[in-house]
Formats: sequence, C-alpha cells, structure tokens
Amino acid sequence: MANKRKRVAKEPINDIQPSQKRTKKDVAAPNGSSKSKSKTLDKSPFTEQPTVDERKRELELYEMLGSEDVSERIQAADAIISGLLGGDGVPEPVLRRHLEKRLFRGLASGRNASRLGFSLALTEILGQLFGEKALASSKYTGLTFDKVLGILLEKTQAGGNVPGQEERDHYFGQLFGIECFVRAGVLFSDKTRWPAVLDLLVKLASKKTWLKSQCGYVIVQAVAQMDKKDAEKTLEQLAQEGFAKTPEGVGIWIAALDRFPDMKVPAQPWKHPLAAASLSALPAALKDSGKETQNDEKGGKQPKQGTWTAQLHFVWDLILAYFVKLGAQSKNDAPEVFKQFWNRVVDESFFSKNASDHQKFSGFMIFQKMLEGATESTFMVSALFSKNLMVCLMNQAAKEDRYLHRAALKALKAIENVVEQAPQVLPTILKELLGKHGAYNFDQRTNTKTVDKLLQHTTPATVKSVLKLLQLEDPGKSGLDEDKYYQALGGYLARLASAPTEDPDAAASDESITGVGIKALTELAYSNPAVPEKIQEALRTRATSAFAKLIRRPEDFVHLCNAILAIETDVDPDDEVATMVLPVAYERLKDLLDPSKCTDKTSGPRQALALLHAVGILQFYNQDPDVVDLFEELGECYKKLEEHSKRKHSKQGIAEFLVEILLAMVARPSSLMRQVSQQVFEAFTSYMTQEALSLLTDPLAVEESEKGQQALFSTEDEDMMDVEAAEGSGSDEEELDSDVEMVNLEDAGSDGPDDESDDNDESADENDDDNEADAQANADEELEKALAEALGSHRLDKDADAESSSDESDMSDSEMLAVDEKLAEIFRHRAKASGGTKKKEKRDARDTVINFKHRVLDLLAIYVRKEAAAASTGRVPQEVFDVLHPLLELVRTTTTRSLANKACEIIQTFSKSIKKARSTAGEEAFAKLSLLPLSALMRRLHEEAAKDMSHAFARAVSTACLALASVLAGDPERRKELFLDYCMTQLRWVEGEVRIQPAFFSDWLNWCQSRASVAAAAKAEKEEAEPETVEQEEVEEKVEKQKGEKQKPEKEQVEKEKVEKEKVEKDKAEKQKVEKGKAEKQEDKKDKAGKKKKKKNKN
Repeated sequence: MANKRKRVAKEPINDIQPSQKRTKKDVAAPNGSSKSKSKTLDKSPFTEQPTVDERKRELELYEMLGSEDVSERIQAADAIISGLLGGDGVPEPVLRRHLEKRLFRGLASGRNASRLGFSLALTEILGQLFGEKALASSKYTGLTFDKVLGILLEKTQAGGNVPGQEERDHYFGQLFGIECFVRAGVLFSDKTRWPAVLDLLVKLASKKTWLKSQCGYVIVQAVAQMDKKDAEKTLEQLAQEGFAKTPEGVGIWIAALDRFPDMKVPAQPWKHPLAAASLSALPAALKDSGKETQNDEKGGKQPKQGTWTAQLHFVWDLILAYFVKLGAQSKNDAPEVFKQFWNRVVDESFFSKNASDHQKFSGFMIFQKMLEGATESTFMVSALFSKNLMVCLMNQAAKEDRYLHRAALKALKAIENVVEQAPQVLPTILKELLGKHGAYNFDQRTNTKTVDKLLQHTTPATVKSVLKLLQLEDPGKSGLDEDKYYQALGGYLARLASAPTEDPDAAASDESITGVGIKALTELAYSNPAVPEKIQEALRTRATSAFAKLIRRPEDFVHLCNAILAIETDVDPDDEVATMVLPVAYERLKDLLDPSKCTDKTSGPRQALALLHAVGILQFYNQDPDVVDLFEELGECYKKLEEHSKRKHSKQGIAEFLVEILLAMVARPSSLMRQVSQQVFEAFTSYMTQEALSLLTDPLAVEESEKGQQALFSTEDEDMMDVEAAEGSGSDEEELDSDVEMVNLEDAGSDGPDDESDDNDESADENDDDNEADAQANADEELEKALAEALGSHRLDKDADAESSSDESDMSDSEMLAVDEKLAEIFRHRAKASGGTKKKEKRDARDTVINFKHRVLDLLAIYVRKEAAAASTGRVPQEVFDVLHPLLELVRTTTTRSLANKACEIIQTFSKSIKKARSTAGEEAFAKLSLLPLSALMRRLHEEAAKDMSHAFARAVSTACLALASVLAGDPERRKELFLDYCMTQLRWVEGEVRIQPAFFSDWLNWCQSRASVAAAAKAEKEEAEPETVEQEEVEEKVEKQKGEKQKPEKEQVEKEKVEKEKVEKDKAEKQKVEKGKAEKQEDKKDKAGKKKKKKNKN
C-alpha cells in the first residue's frame, strides 16, 4: 500500500495524469470492438527494478491483455512474451515476478476477458519453459515444473471466508491455469507431470461439481497428446474415481478409444460406451448430462436436482463425430448401430413419458446438434425423427401455452436451416415429417408452416423424390380421410409450383421445380377421377391461383401451357364444344408452342397467344359459358398472326380482336385473368392500331354509375329482354283503369336487369346473395298478406281455405276510397323498405365500373411504357399520342381520386418515355411521325386545359402538352405553330375568355428557358470553337510575314537587278530606235535625191 501511495504522489509531478485519462478513453468497447487506433507496442525487455514509466507500460500491456477485443489481446500477449523471453530473455527474478504478480493472479480475475488473454500468454511461456526450448532447464533453473505448478495453486487458491463469486473466480482461474499446461503440450515429456495434473483435475471436479464438465473437457484435450500406456493408466484411474459412468467419462472413453482402438480398457463399467452391450447402462449416464451430481454420505454418486443447465454437454459433440466417422467407413451396420443408440439412449430416455421437461429440453438440443452435424449422413438424419421425439415435437409446437413450445419451434427452425444449407437432405426429412412417426398434415397438426417452407428449398435434383413422397399411392396411408388428404396434397403442390428458381435455364426446362409442380397440381385438379367433386372445385381454385402467380414471369408461360396440355379427362361425347372446338384449340396451342416456327420477332406474340389458348381451355374445364365466343375470337387472332408472319401483311385486325378478348378478361374479378391480360397485352403492344386503342380508351369515358355498367356489360339479348319487358308493362298499365296510384313493384323491391353486373363479385358473396333472396321472399309474402287483408281477397291456390262472401262487389264509394288509401300506404312502405337494396345495387355498379377502368389503365400504362420509349421498333408510333386526350378527360371527369392519380402517373410515364426515346434513338425515334395530327392534338389539349381549374388537372395537361411540344419543336414550321398556340391560349386567358391555372404557362416558360439554355450552350460551344480557328489563321499569317521579312533582301536584290536589266534593255532599244530613225532619214534623202535626178533627166 505504501508503494501505491508513493506512486500516486509522483504521478502529478511527472505529469502523467493527462496520459492516464487518454488511456482510459482508449479502452476497448464492451462489444469487443476497439475504439482506439492500433499502435505499435513497446517490446523491449522488462527490467528487474522498473521505473514509473516502465510500470506504466506494464499496466497498459496487462490492461490490454484483458481486453474484450481479440486483436488487442493478441498484440498485448505478443509484447509481453517478447518482453519476457525475447532475445536472451529477462533475468529469472523478473520472469518469476510476472508469473506470480501478473499472469497467474490474472487468471482469477473476472474482468472482461482477462482469463482468455492471460491464458494465451501463459500457454506460450509454459511451452518455452518446459517444451522444446526447455528454458527451465538451461536458463531458469529455479522455475521447475513443480515450482510453477505450485505458483498456480498458490495464486488461485480461495482461502478463508470469501464471497461465492470470488470463490468461483479462483476455481475458474485454477482450471484455466491447468488448461494452459495441457495446451502448451508439456505434460507428457516427463512421466511425472501428467499424474499430478490429473489428480488436480479429479480433485477440482469432485470439489465443485459445476466444474466437472470443464475438467472432463481438459482431460479429453490431454488424451490427444497421450500415448497408449498413458491413456490406459488415465482410464484406469478415472474408473477407480467413479468417473466412468458420467457424461464426462463417456466423452473421455470415446476420445481415448478413437485414438487407440486396441487399447486395454478397464473391465468395468464397459469396454466401449457406444457398443450395443453398453446401451442398457448408457442412458443412465447421459440422461442427466444437463445436471450436476453430488456425493452422498456413502460416497456414491447421485444426481443433484435443481441445478440443471441449458448448455449442452461436450460429450454429444464426441458422439456425433464418432457416428459420422463410423458412417464414412465401409461397414454396413452403421445405420443400424446409430438407430439402436438413438432409440434407446435418446428417444426412450430424454423423450419418454416419465422424462422431465428439463430432459426433454436437453433432448431437443441434442436433436438440433445431431441434425446440423449429420447432413452428409442421411442414415443419421432419418433415425433422428424417432417416435417419442416426433410426438413431443408436434404436441409442444401445437399450442403456445405448452412449457416447451419455444424449444419445439426452435427445433423446427433448425430443420428449416439445415434444409436451406443442405437441400439434398430434403427428401429424407420430408419423408419422416409426413411419414410413419409424423403426420401428413404436419403443418396443420403443429400450427406452423414448416413443410411449406421446406418445399421452397426443393431443387431440380430433388423435385422428383419430393413429388413421389407427396403423392401417395394409397391415400389411406396418410392417416387422413380422403377429403383432408387431397386438400393437404393440393396445398403442397401449390407451394411446389411457386418455389423460387434462381437459375433461369433451369426454370425454363421441363424438369424445373415450377414445371413439375404446376403439372402435378393441374393433373390432380382436372385429371384425377378419384378426387371428390366438392374437393375438386377447391383444388381448381387453388390451381387458378397458382397459375396467376406463375405467369408473372414470362419464362414460366411454357409451364402453364404444358400443364394444360397434360390434362386428360373424360368429356361428354354429345358436347359440341368438347368434340369440335376443344381439339382445334389444342392443335393451335401445340402449333404456337412449336419452337421451329418462332423467330425473334414472333416469339413473344406467339407465346402470348398460346397463353390465351391455355387459359381458354382452362375456362372450358371450369365450365365457363362464354368459352365458345372466346375460342372463335382466338381463332381469328391466330389466323391474322399466321398471315402476318407468312406474308408480311399489315397488323390490321389482330389488335382489335385481341383488345376485345382482353377487355372481357379484365372485367372478371380474377387475379389470373388480370395477370394474363397484362402479360399478353405487353407482347402485342407493337401491334396496336388506332382502332384498337379506341376500343381500349372508350370505356374511360363511361359514367361511373348503373348506366355506365349497362353500357359496358349489357348484351343484345339483355337489351331485347328489357325492351320486351318495357312493352309488356306498358300494355298492362294501359289496360288498368283505376284511381289507385300504381307503383312499379320491380323498381320498388324486386331485382332489376342490372343484376348481371353482380357476376363480377367474388364467389364469397354468394352467401350474401342467398340471404338477400330469402329476405326478398319474406318481404313478398308479407306484401301479399297485406294486400289480401286490405282487399279482402286471397290467392287462387287458397280457395279451399278462404271463406265465401256474396257481397264482395257491393262496396260503397267511401269504402273504395278507404281501400285506395290502404293500398297506397302499403306500396309506400314497400318502396321505402327497398331503398337500401337499390343503394347497394348502385354502389356495386359504381365499384364495378371503377375496377374495370383501373384494369384498362393498367393496360394503357404497359402500352405507354413500351411504345412511347420506342422499345419495340426503335421509333415512337403515331398511335401512342392518341392516349393523351382520353387520359386527360378521365382525370377531369372522374370522381374517384385513385383513377385520376393513376391516369396522371401514366401521363408522367409518357413524358419520361419520350425523353428516353430521344436519349436512346435521337431524333430518328420521331422520324416517321406525321406532325400535322400532333399539332391538331396540341390545340385540343389546350382546349381541354380550359375545362377544369384544379391544380392536378393543370399539371397533367401541362405535362402532356410539353411532351408533345418536345416532338413538334424539332420541325421549324411546326415550332412556329406551337408557339402561336401557346400565345393564343395565353391571350384568351388574359382577355378572360378562358380560365386556366397559371402553372400551365409557368411550366411552358420553364420549358422555353430550358430550350434556350440548351441553345445558348450550343452557341457558346460553337463560338469557343471559332476563336481557335481565327487564332490559328493569325498565327499562320504571322509566320508568313516573318518568312517574307527574311526573304525581303533577296527579293530587293532580284528586283534591282531586274530593273537595271530592264533599263539596259530599254536604253538599247531606244538607241536602236534612234539609229533606225537615222537610217530611215538617210534613205528618205536618197529617195528624194534619186527622184530629183530622174526629174532632171526627164527635163
């Protein structure tokens, strides 16, 4: 204490307090991750008389040695070992001081991970002292093995009256110290060392039973370093100490016999604990592997109740390794040996009726351990699902109030994880869960989805085996009645049909999981005559749902078609559709699926048309009354498609038939029909014509009411019936001649002609309809009674019960007026009572129209997404712009916000798709567009903008106009018309002729600003390029000028010489000219002299 006080007094003088605070901040986080940055530790040798700084360094190193961060512990251990034994090593007193004061004492510390870190350093030091280097013999002679072992016992001895936690820390420290000797591998180089250590372990295990399993594990580690003789002596001593018939003893015996199979083993209690002869005594030894034992007064071993631990004993790891190794050998009796062991030791012990909850909990942990480690040994996996275990597992998992409910769920979760990691064991596990000891309806029995989740991990390699396990040859073997068996089988096959497939090639093959599952489900629902009719309907509904999930991926289309082709069922020979129409549909379906007739362009449409044929055949087997019309329309589509592919005809006609078919599909409240319509429509978007789009967009303008429902879904027959009914009611009214106010009874209470719209409801609404029908019948009966009482009459079928009256016609005027008042009151009451029914009919009609419009918008969204982006042909078709005006009209007129929002989203998608088409294909995407109709469309959109002042509508119109403007602005002539349109609209707005949201014009100005910015940027880029050209020309002129200046003297000399030469030539020419003139004068004189002489001679 004096040294500590003195050291504290010096710390402020040496100014080390701040560094201590910084060190404290750098301590590792509790989660094991270090907050401090890694730094290089000082590995210099420790001194015998350390200074304050050196003590501070030791403190820091040993602080890090107990850190929860693994990397810090390793760094600190390396620095300490280097500081003690590095180089020539420290003096013996220094090493001894560290062993006594630091290392062995630190083993008894419960701080953070001190035991782990200190044992790490001690193991290396002990290895160098007593191992190959034998430093204890050469340099540290005072540190003998016995001396060092004595230091361990001294520093980890809990003396006196100490608290329980401190006592536990000391005993654990002693155990860790002994384990350091074992791990250092120094106990068997000297024959006297191991017996001393073994005595310590046995003594420690007998003193503190909660350390017994840890002591046994240390002995197992030592067995790996023994020779045969040492192993024999060890087993002999342990048998004498009563260690054999304990879980630790079983583990030690297994480890020793695994290392030395031919070693001599004590006669008692067994030769091999896992041999068949030992199985009768083994359960008693292993049954309480989760409990501690204590000595009784007579020295015997008795189980100690109430100290159960949830940690599984290490002996089960050794047992697992033994049987896995046994199964890998060429022996054929390994499955039978393990099955006997499991049934007698685990199933009949841990899961027996007399087993405690703690033992069953341990049994579940054993099951998980074995299952996770035996994935490569299927015989072990099969044996694990024994009778008592399965009964306990299903019972405990079924109800939440069971004591071991969570343990059972954890075991089921372990099964799922094992199958996920090793899918090859799925058939084995599935066989046991659904088989003899399990239940075919395992999920219903346990209130879980275990089998359902397991089937998700089916692979192409196991799908056939799984299907064979699910489809029992004799349904009676399932333990269920026929109805429940087929219901369970349908659920399993539906899950198999929707199993995810990661490999696209495997998904497209006929042997894929999805293909096999959907085919089996379809055959069960449509082709199996053994299935009861009431169950068959439910199975067909399940198959329809499976089809709807299946076709979400185009690569799975072929599986649905193949499943439909596999249907084999008896049909009525008198059925004209079955004998004539259906075979033709089958032939067309096979032809459309023929790979030899498919090309890159026609593959999608042919596959989509095949899907429609498959759905049509499915509707026939579901007894749909409209299937004949569907097959006729499909025949026309097939014919048009064949003509187009062979003769390259126009696409006219295909789209119209197709849209009619798809609209009839989306009108049905079926997920399958909705998915099919969308997938088929996506394949045919490039075939759409203006007429087909009109058929698609016309329903958007229908009223969302009963009238709209009649306009969408009424047929000619219904119209004729309505006309006849109207004519009949009119004639009846004309024949009546009475002062009584007549009320239309059909309008008042009976079902009207709009009831056909109720066909769109789900099958779940049938019960409600029946209830309403019963209520209507009761109301009619009450009306008849009231009328009979008021009129004093009766029904014709009750003449016998009625009393005769002779004065029925002798009624006075006052009595007649009283009857009129009674009748009027009756009819008013009847009309009031039927008001609720009428409201429901109107509401249902409105919902039907709204749902239909939603489905139409889904199709338009697909069309805009593909065609406006030029995804099909690389060019935007003219027809795609025709959807803008109907969409805007829907936004303006609908009272349903969801419809308006969806239409606005489609317009936004249109704008984005136009931008995408321009970015991918450039202006070529709009090369074949006729701009004159688009200009007319722009004017119509401007007129539409003035019809509603809502902000959402203004944004939608603005988006559509700007998308259209981006196309028109590419042509100079149309660009002027575009700006003129906006100018005129704005002028009308300013003059008050129309009312438009200002956002419509602000969006236009922003668009113009964006275009102007782009144009300015292009111009600036061009101007930046022009100065470079001018500058280059100036440089060339300068070079030419410099070159000319260099050549100037030479030119001047040449010019001078040239001038002089010209001057000489000029002078010479002038001299010649003068001489010539003189000669001519002389000749003239001579001529004149000659003439004078001739004249004189004549004279």
